[in-house]
Amino acid sequence: MRPAPAAVSLCLLLIPFAISSADPDAGLAAYKAADFKTAIPLLQAAVAKTPKDPALQGALLSSLVYEGHVDEAAALSAEDEESFPNSPDVMAARGDFAFYMGDMAAAEKLWVAAANQKNHSAHAYYGLYRLYKAASMYRAARLRCFTAYQLDPDDALIAKAWMNYLPADKRKDALPAFVAAHPWLYPKYDARQETTAAVDTEIKDHKAFELDGDPKEEDVRLYELRDSPTRVRGVGVEFSINGSRPLHLLLDTGASGILLSQSAIDKAGLQHLGTTESWGIGDKGIRSGFVAVSDNCRIGPLSFKTCVVEALEGKGRVAGDEDGLIGTDVFAAYLIHIDFQQHLMHLSPLPPRPPNPQEYDRETGPAQNGFSPVFRFGHQLMIPTTLNDKSTGLFLIDTGSNMSNVDSTFARLSTKIHGNEYMRVHGISGEVKDVFEADKAVIRFAVYRQRNIGLTAFNLNNSPYHEEVRMDGILGLPVLSLFRLTLDYRNGLVKFDYVLK
Repeated sequence: MRPAPAAVSLCLLLIPFAISSADPDAGLAAYKAADFKTAIPLLQAAVAKTPKDPALQGALLSSLVYEGHVDEAAALSAEDEESFPNSPDVMAARGDFAFYMGDMAAAEKLWVAAANQKNHSAHAYYGLYRLYKAASMYRAARLRCFTAYQLDPDDALIAKAWMNYLPADKRKDALPAFVAAHPWLYPKYDARQETTAAVDTEIKDHKAFELDGDPKEEDVRLYELRDSPTRVRGVGVEFSINGSRPLHLLLDTGASGILLSQSAIDKAGLQHLGTTESWGIGDKGIRSGFVAVSDNCRIGPLSFKTCVVEALEGKGRVAGDEDGLIGTDVFAAYLIHIDFQQHLMHLSPLPPRPPNPQEYDRETGPAQNGFSPVFRFGHQLMIPTTLNDKSTGLFLIDTGSNMSNVDSTFARLSTKIHGNEYMRVHGISGEVKDVFEADKAVIRFAVYRQRNIGLTAFNLNNSPYHEEVRMDGILGLPVLSLFRLTLDYRNGLVKFDYVLK
C-alpha cells in the first residue's frame, strides 16, 4: 500500500535538514533530495575517500548529469563503465548520461539492465519512466513510475513524478510541503502560481481554446515570409483576437502556444495578467512577459472560445516582422499535415478515445506506416539524428528556424568546427555571440540522409533552468520544406514525405 501523500511530503521535508558536511552520508542525502548542486562537492569528497563504492559513484555521475557538467560526466561515465560494469547504481547513472546526451537506445539498454539486476534499481525504473513518457508510451511510463516509487519513495525526483499521478485534490494538498522542502526543483513557483490563479479567475468556468463547434477537417492557408525576394524564412498563418484585424504569426513547430508582441495585446485592449518568462536562441537570456485572455480568437477557419496567449514585454518584436508566433501544439487534437509547396496546413481530427485511468501507449499498426517515432519533451518534437555516422543525438523539428544548426559540443564529437565572424544568428533571446561552422556535416534522420556544407554550430543549450535532455541540433526550414510533414502529437510520430521539385 502506498503511503498517504502527506506522509510522503513530511518524510521528504526532513531530508535537507539532515545534510551536514561532517556526515559521511551527506552527499547521498543531498542526492536523494535532488539538491544536486549541494551533492556534487560532498560526493566528490566521499568518492575520494571511498573510490570503490558504486552507490557513491552512481550518485555523483547522476548529479553531474543533472547539473549539465558534460565533460566531467563523460569522463566519469567512461571510468565507471570499466570499474563497475555490473553495478545497477552505476548502470542507471550511465543511462542518465546517455539520455541527457540524446542517445535513447543506449539509455534504454542500460536502464533495462540495471532494472533486471538482483538488487532492483529504483533509479533505473525512474529512468525508464522518463524514456517511455517522452516516447508517448504513457501506460508503460506510468507502470515504471509506480515501481520506482514502491522501491524508493524517499527519492525526491521519483516522488515528484509519482505525485503527478495523484488525483488533483490530493496532489494539491501534498504539493506545498513538497515544494517548500525542495525549492530547487520549482524555480519561480510562486510567480507561476500567481499567474495561473489570475488566468483561472479571468476565464472563470470556461475552457481555454474550446473549439466553436465540432471538430472537422479544415484547411488553413499558409503564406510565405521572406527576408528577400529569393529567401524564405518561414510560413505564417492569420490570427485575429475578438474579431479584430488579422495578425500575422510565424508557424513554429519548435514553439508552444501563441506568443505575441505587447503592442498586439495592447491594440486588442486585453489586460496584462501575471508574469511569464520566455527564452530561446541568443545570449541575452530570459525575456519577461505576461498572459492575456480574449473572449474568442480565430486561426484561419478555426474559431475558438476563451483564448489564452502569452506576450513579451516591451517594444521588441517576437519573430522578424511578424506579430508573433504560433506553436503547432495548438493543433495537437488534430493530425497536422503541412504542405510547404501548396502553402497549406490540413487538419484531420484524431479519433476520440475513452478515458483510461491506466493511460494509453503510442498507437501502432497500418495507420503508422511511413511514420517515424519522435521523442516529445513538452511542446518539442525531437528526432534521433546521426551526425557523420558517428554521433547520435536529438534534433528539434523546427519550422520556425530559417536555418539548420548543430550544437557546438555535439559537433565536436565527430568533426572540427571553426569560428565564422560573418555569420549572424538571432533568436528570441537576442544575438548569438560565438558562432562556428562545422567542417563536415552529414546528417541522417528517419530514412533520409543529407550532406550540409558549412552547417552552423553554436551553443543550443543555454536554458537558465534544468533541461531533461540536450538539444543536439535543429532541423530548420531549409530541410523541412523539402518534405510534406505530418505531425501526430498524441502518438509522438512524424512523417516525412519527400517532394520532388
